[in-house]
Amino acid sequence: MALSREQRSQIRQAVLRCRQILTEEFDQLLRQHGILPERIISVPQDRQEVQRRLQEAISREAADFREARERYLKHAVFTFLNRLLALRVAEVNGLIVETVATRPEYGDRSRRERDFSDELPELATQPEKLTQEALRLAFSEMQEKMNEHLLFRSDSPYAILMPRLPAYRQIREVLMGLPEDVWHEFELLGWAYQFFNSEEREQIRRRLRRNPNPDDIPPLNQFYTVGWIVKALVQNTLGRLWLEAHPNSQLKEKLDYFVPVQNNFRPPNRSLSVREIKVLDPACGSGHFLFGAFDLLFEMWCEERPDLPKWQIPALILEHNLYGVDIDLRACQIAALALWLKARTAFERLKGDDPNAKFEPKRINIVCADIRFVDSNRKSQFLQQFDHDPILKRIVEQTLQACENAFEIGSLLRIRQPFEQLFSQRIKRANELRRKQEQLQLFVLREEQLSLGDVPMTVPKELTVAEIVDRIKEFVRRASDAQDMGSLLFGMDAEYAIQLVDILTEQYDVVLMNPPYGAMPPRCKQYARQHYPKTHNDYYAAFIEQAINLCKDGGYVGALTGRTFLFLKSYQRLREEILRSEALPEIVWDLGFNVLDEATARYAAFTLRKRYWNDGADWKKHPVTFFRLTDWDWDEKRVKFEEALEALNEYP
Repeated sequence: MALSREQRSQIRQAVLRCRQILTEEFDQLLRQHGILPERIISVPQDRQEVQRRLQEAISREAADFREARERYLKHAVFTFLNRLLALRVAEVNGLIVETVATRPEYGDRSRRERDFSDELPELATQPEKLTQEALRLAFSEMQEKMNEHLLFRSDSPYAILMPRLPAYRQIREVLMGLPEDVWHEFELLGWAYQFFNSEEREQIRRRLRRNPNPDDIPPLNQFYTVGWIVKALVQNTLGRLWLEAHPNSQLKEKLDYFVPVQNNFRPPNRSLSVREIKVLDPACGSGHFLFGAFDLLFEMWCEERPDLPKWQIPALILEHNLYGVDIDLRACQIAALALWLKARTAFERLKGDDPNAKFEPKRINIVCADIRFVDSNRKSQFLQQFDHDPILKRIVEQTLQACENAFEIGSLLRIRQPFEQLFSQRIKRANELRRKQEQLQLFVLREEQLSLGDVPMTVPKELTVAEIVDRIKEFVRRASDAQDMGSLLFGMDAEYAIQLVDILTEQYDVVLMNPPYGAMPPRCKQYARQHYPKTHNDYYAAFIEQAINLCKDGGYVGALTGRTFLFLKSYQRLREEILRSEALPEIVWDLGFNVLDEATARYAAFTLRKRYWNDGADWKKHPVTFFRLTDWDWDEKRVKFEEALEALNEYP
């Protein structure tokens, strides 16, 4: 069940009230640690260490101190609030011990606070310390469960501050005022983020329409995509791809938004295993497209692998099938959290009494492109870890260079081809060393062979990336142990960078997105003119071109974007040079206004089929199924689409 308008209104009020309370509280705490809006002042010795860590964390955000402090404050507020929302969702769904909810039988405390005070009676007389330690324990538990991914990273620079008891009690009271049934809807997390940005969005709109700065882009473009549009795009891309490869599949009976199409496109003749299917959202926001794809992928796994215990499937989907990128750390936190919660809840429902059931996904493939590398002095120290392998070092060096402006460019980085060459060089080198070892086996003892090192049979890309990430994590761990916030932040940026390169050097069976639209920040605009000469006139147009580039031959792109590309002359090259020669439109939903809550643009949704050599398609004769839904408001669009689809299915 989707959240109603009344429920969304309640969530909006709660989120904005919590943001206000936390902003005031964290601003006071920054002042207590000598971090004033305009300067830093000296503090007593017992606060100096925290001040140093805060100062280094803030310095990463922007060159201007006031701006950097404001940006850090916003990130810290959202991180704590998002953690609380996560705890509340997890406890309502039975995944953790109650930490946010209070009960009379526990002395108006949470169960975790009660249990904690029973274990450590000395805390019973220190309610603020008791509450904070209980929260830290809950955060640590979620950190372990999510394998330290994004939101619950123990070394997060945005988790240094903790609200004092009066402020925390206010926040808890606000959250507990929400009806319990909203906490069972994981989409609440996406709506919460949209509402968190709502006031800021209006301020930015009043301030400018052209030449936004990079920090303006997330608030202007973070909208939670309507559920029925997500469903339609997922079923007519991922679902259609599956049915083409498995014509006898029973899955079609479950695709109630599947649109019958007629075209002269010849599907590629290839086998398609569900384990190999990769779905990417290059502007994932809070992850609604990936969230929608999860359910369909689950059905595919069940159909192809009936031998697998169903409780294994949720973790497999996270590990192998779903990928997302966003320039906004807060959005990435939400996306990863929502996917984890959905998968974990499904696991709990499916495991039954199986004593072997474990939920241990190795990774969640959500990558944050907010990479800044402010402290360049750490670069040489960081690169020393890779001196043993020149090719590996070259990959890391070029990664750092390519991602210098990733916080502004994000998924529009065009890096697949050069990095493919670098990874190939390493594979080639490994094979050369392997052949030398095989030759030496004929002449020398094993002890002498060891001088070459233990060389694997091949060094595929994923192993190279894993090796780099492991070394980066060790660098980060040492920095964290040493309380070296500068090195820690550099290492975290480097980790995000190699993960971003990993994702943007792959190709995907399906690309789904609701990309940003409108004017680009200056560096992004310059980059687009160089790398997207056909589509650089708008954010979303460049994203369409990049989505096609990231899609496999014969794969699908599904998108919700501005509708101006359908008719404006400035998008003529996109229509003629991209949508004819590279990818053919199959379905278009002309949506008009009233599509996204709080958004003011006119929208269209569409699916594209990426072309390949000898696909048999003739764009002049390639029909497009078109739904005109501009004349209706909000949910009426869905009703009219369903009516039109029913009529289309009945047409002989």
